[in-house]
Amino acid sequence: MTTSGTRIATQRHTAVEQLAPVLSDANPVLGVIDFNVLDQLIEHLHEVYTEDWIRHTIAVGTMSLPGVLEHFRARGLGVQTASATELEIAQHSGIPLSEVVHNAPVKTLTQLRDITDAELSFSVDNFAELTRVDGLLQDPHNYEGSIGLRVTPQASAEDDATTCAHMGIGLRDHRNDLFETFLERSWLTQLHVSFDTPPTSLQQTAEQVAAVYQFAEDIEHAAGAQRIFRLYFPAGIPVNVVSDEVQPTFDNHRFVHHAMMPELFDSKYEIVSEISAPLTAKAGMILARVEYTKDLDGRMIAVIHADAQYQPESIRVAAYDSDGRYKDDLQHYYYDLAGPTGLVAQRVELPELEAGDIVAILDVGATAFSMTAAFTAPVYGIRADGLLTESSILNAGRSTADLAKAAGIYQPTKLLHYPADTM
Repeated sequence: MTTSGTRIATQRHTAVEQLAPVLSDANPVLGVIDFNVLDQLIEHLHEVYTEDWIRHTIAVGTMSLPGVLEHFRARGLGVQTASATELEIAQHSGIPLSEVVHNAPVKTLTQLRDITDAELSFSVDNFAELTRVDGLLQDPHNYEGSIGLRVTPQASAEDDATTCAHMGIGLRDHRNDLFETFLERSWLTQLHVSFDTPPTSLQQTAEQVAAVYQFAEDIEHAAGAQRIFRLYFPAGIPVNVVSDEVQPTFDNHRFVHHAMMPELFDSKYEIVSEISAPLTAKAGMILARVEYTKDLDGRMIAVIHADAQYQPESIRVAAYDSDGRYKDDLQHYYYDLAGPTGLVAQRVELPELEAGDIVAILDVGATAFSMTAAFTAPVYGIRADGLLTESSILNAGRSTADLAKAAGIYQPTKLLHYPADTM
């Protein structure tokens, strides 16, 4: 099944019309996850990757809504965590530890002890951490999970962007040390690809995966037997933020990887891929009611209650009237969307807006509901026909009282005062 941009847009219109009555003075902004889009993309993924030795995971850091994580798990996807908090969320979502891949780049000794005691599958970030693991493992050869090293390919010696990498062990910098590490520890059975820099094309993704794949082959040659049994890597599929079309597709992803290294698909290695962004980005949006419109320095500005976005110049927006009907006026204007914390979208082409209209901030399913987004408004799930019920609330949001309480403890009797004689 392929998911067309037209289909996504049609489903979005239905969702906005259904949710329009929820927007009010009390709730001027809310998040939305379209389960239709999720299911269509999951089905397409399974059609493209049918092998049982290829496993796809969702990063809790990218999508941390328990209701969505459970939805993915019920459809055969695993979970990847990168911090103790994310691991707690995974457990809270009902996901067994045996299905979790833990890739926190920094771990305390206590956290490492908990991880190894639970026999989680995890990646070691550096040699110092590996020394700690050496001391914690009582019987590494009978460890239930997979343990491996996070390796940064440094695929291009001339690429200055590789200096931006901060996770993993550099393959070019420490190739001999890595060889010795794997030869000395036969219980290290996994290589985790940590990209030098976020790839902007499928070819860049495949090049970095290929470098680590070849290193796994080199380890086997040096050891005289297969030592690496699992390769873990992010899918590295860029998200299209220009239109509703899902591009590149999962077909494109497989084609490029197969063309560059067909041996990757011969089932020699178990493949575990983190594929959160391409599965969730198009399924998530933020709806915000227009509070005011104004002009400043010749720019038309719509003031809304949504928080600033990281790259406002690349944010896509759709406009609806107060009843949730799509505004398809022929006359368009360039708007900046401004929120309480800064610019939400910059120079977006929209029909004329007025107070009470609804704007949909698109393609944010892989960012708005992540661990770092701190999205405090309610989040709703919409299903096939725009159905909205009590069970559709994925997150009730946090009130102003909740947020004020989270700011800290007020203890006026413990305030520090300067002695009178020092004034």
